[in-house]
Amino acid sequence: MSNANKDFVEFKNKFTLRIQNNLEQIFEQYGEKSCGLIEPMKYSSLNGSKYIRSLLIFATGQALDINSKLLDQPATAIELIHSYTLIHDDLPCMDDDEIRRGVPSCHIAFGESSAILAGDALQSLAFEILSSKNHEEISDETRLNWVNYLSASIGVNGVAGGQYLDLSINSKNVELDELKKIYYLKTANLIAPCIMLPYMLDKKYPLNFDKFLQFGLTLGLSFQIKDDLLGYTSTSDVLGKTKNKDELRNQPNYVNILGVENTTELLKNNQREMREILEEIGFKNTILSEIVSYIFDRNF
Repeated sequence: MSNANKDFVEFKNKFTLRIQNNLEQIFEQYGEKSCGLIEPMKYSSLNGSKYIRSLLIFATGQALDINSKLLDQPATAIELIHSYTLIHDDLPCMDDDEIRRGVPSCHIAFGESSAILAGDALQSLAFEILSSKNHEEISDETRLNWVNYLSASIGVNGVAGGQYLDLSINSKNVELDELKKIYYLKTANLIAPCIMLPYMLDKKYPLNFDKFLQFGLTLGLSFQIKDDLLGYTSTSDVLGKTKNKDELRNQPNYVNILGVENTTELLKNNQREMREILEEIGFKNTILSEIVSYIFDRNF
């Protein structure tokens, strides 16, 4: 194992444990007086996640030389938001998937109404945590920027809008540009904050705003395209969810438009673009660069 890979494994293990502990502490704190809704919230947030989004936050912060303690709030918030979107995404009225992360989806385990409410509560909790004044080093302006940016990312011009458009497409007769727009809205808008939220703590913010945003959005788009490819090349057991669900729902994706070979080549081009941006902003030899490779090379 190379030193770079060893450093990445150590980083991944350290911060995976950190975010797990942070989530568990939050659920314990809120669970003391909860009405039982905390159980489906915990189930969906702690069960089988690989915490790629929060790892991106800590890796970006490390590249910017930001104290990790200042990143706990956005890292926790992004995981709660992600869990909320997965719960709602799996519902019968949405993608109707009974498996998530290798176990029954939240609505299968707890019932549809509990799943909807758990998702709602996770979203609310995320913003409560993100806006809390836990550290004097984080200015009121930064916390307001966090809330403003993340709320816009998951709203009508973000994840929610992307999901709406995704559900409206029910045939393969769709232009690639339209599908790309959906992916930008639905997936890239939940990856870009993992880069932008820690960047908002940097003293130079917003000097390179557009460059950081381009990096985050392209990474998010590539993440979803990689999911498309894995739907054809991996298995349900490895993926932890139903393999090739798009085919079953007659939903278009990059592979059934471009084919496996062209989709693979597109991802290689995107990865080269990611490396170029990382070099431009001085992050070439960082853990963030290692996580980008991890995302592109994953088989889950």
